[in-house]
Amino acid sequence: MNSASSCQASLVCAAFAALLVITGVTTGAAPFEPRLVAQSGGRVAWYHGSKHELIAYDAVSDERRKDTELYVMNPDGSGRRCVTCGSPISTGFVGQPAWHPDGDHLVIQVENKNSAHKFYNHMSWGIDADLWLINKDGSGARKISDTPPGHAALHPHFNQDGSRLMFAERIPTGKVIPGLRLITPGGENHWLGWRIHLAKVDLEAPDGKVLSDHRTLAPNGQGFYETHGFTDDGRLLYSHTDAGRAYVDDIFSALPDGSKVKNLTNSPSTWDEHGQYSSRGDFAFISSRFDKSLRFPRSRAAQLRTELFVEKSGGSPVQMTNMNTTKGRRIAVSDFDWDCDGKRIVFQVAVVDGSVNPEIWMIDAN
Repeated sequence: MNSASSCQASLVCAAFAALLVITGVTTGAAPFEPRLVAQSGGRVAWYHGSKHELIAYDAVSDERRKDTELYVMNPDGSGRRCVTCGSPISTGFVGQPAWHPDGDHLVIQVENKNSAHKFYNHMSWGIDADLWLINKDGSGARKISDTPPGHAALHPHFNQDGSRLMFAERIPTGKVIPGLRLITPGGENHWLGWRIHLAKVDLEAPDGKVLSDHRTLAPNGQGFYETHGFTDDGRLLYSHTDAGRAYVDDIFSALPDGSKVKNLTNSPSTWDEHGQYSSRGDFAFISSRFDKSLRFPRSRAAQLRTELFVEKSGGSPVQMTNMNTTKGRRIAVSDFDWDCDGKRIVFQVAVVDGSVNPEIWMIDAN
C-alpha cells in the first residue's frame, strides 16, 4: 500500500483465533528480529502523514464475549488510549481501523443489531457490520454505511487523497447448504457472494452523506474478495479466492474499473493475504509458503500458519518473521502496516488456538 493510505486488513483466520480452539506444530526461519509493542491488540493502521505517527488498532475489551474496542498508541507502545470506550458504538466487535489521510478521522467496522455475535460476525468477516467514521479522540462518531441483515462490510480503506473508499462486501447467495444453518450465515458458504465496493468520499457533504456514487465490481469473477487498499497510482489491491474454496488464495491488483488484473503472488496452493506496498515500493504480504505441509485448498483453515514476507523490486520474497518457531506453537502473523518511510512494519501475532489474545509486534524492514 502507498504511504498515504492505511492498509490493515484482518486475516480471516483471526476469527478462529479469537473464538475457536484448534491445535498445531511449528517450523521456519527468518533473519530479522521483531520486538513486542503491545501484549493485546489486533488489526493495525499506521498513519502515514505528517500530523502524527499514531498506530490505531483494535483489542479485546471483554474476555468472555471477546468484544473489542478501538485504541491508538505511539509506535513504541506508549500513550495507549481507548477511542471508543464509553461510546454509543461500543456494541461488540468494533475495530478494523483505517486512517483518513487527514490524520484526524478513522473508518471502522462496527457490529450492528442484526448480528448473532458469532465467528462470522467477527471483524475478520464483517458480516452484519456497518462502517462508521470517528475522530481520533473518539468524538464525532457517525455511521457512513448501513449493512443489510446477512450482508458484510469488510476491510475499508481510503485512497491517497481521501476522495475514495473501498471495502469488500458480501451479498447472501441464497444457496443453503444442509447442516450449516446454525454454523454459517444463513447456512450458506460464506466464501461466496463477495465483491469490491467503491464510493466517493466527502467528509463535509452538506446532506451528511459522506459516501456517494457507489459502484461494485468483481475483477476476478465469483468467490471471496478481501480489500487491502490503493497503490500510489490508484490501482486496487485485494485478495481473491475462486469458487467458494475455504482459503485466501492470491493477491491481485487491478484498475478502478476492474480491468488490467495482475496476480502479485502467483502461488495458488499457499495462503497469501494482506498485500501492501511501502512508500519505497517494497511489497509485503503474509503467507503460509514457508510450511510445505500446507497445500490449499486441501489443507484446512484450522491448520493455517503464516509469516510476514517482503519482496523488494526485482527480487524474490524474503521471510521477515519466524513467530511460529519463536512462540513454539501455531501462529498466524496477519494484519500489518508499513510506517510512513517504508522502514518498519507493525503486525499482529495471533495464537491460532485462541488461548491468548493477539499481540502487536514491530520489525525493521530495511
